[in-house]
Amino acid sequence: MDDYVKLDIPAKAEFVSLGRLALSGLLRSRGGYSEDAVADLKLALTEACSNSVRHAYDHDDGLVHLEFTVHSDCVTVLIQDEGGGFHEDDDDCPECRNLGDFHLAEGGMGISIIRAVVDDFDLRKPDEGGTVLVLTKRRDL
Repeated sequence: MDDYVKLDIPAKAEFVSLGRLALSGLLRSRGGYSEDAVADLKLALTEACSNSVRHAYDHDDGLVHLEFTVHSDCVTVLIQDEGGGFHEDDDDCPECRNLGDFHLAEGGMGISIIRAVVDDFDLRKPDEGGTVLVLTKRRDL
């Protein structure tokens, strides 16, 4: 049986940590993921959410939709917004740099970092707008 968590957070930097906490708690309770794998997924989630916070909405009234599904052999992480979207070469969220829970690299980490820490990366731009990013990480324990 798969474990599944769905979380809708306001598109504001201060709520990104809620997604990180939910994901790490789910992975640690299920087992099968090393601390390095959990840290990699939290980093990928932070970057993806930061892109949604910065690029998706002109105002603070949007949501970032998160879905985490832990299967027997992998975890999938879906990040979705209905905003204007972002480009792979954009900087990440400058507001997120001030959050003490995590640290972003100078100048932004970029989508290339997400690609480097997950096993599968799928970026979609639905016809109705927004961005959908689906990340997959295989169990490593």
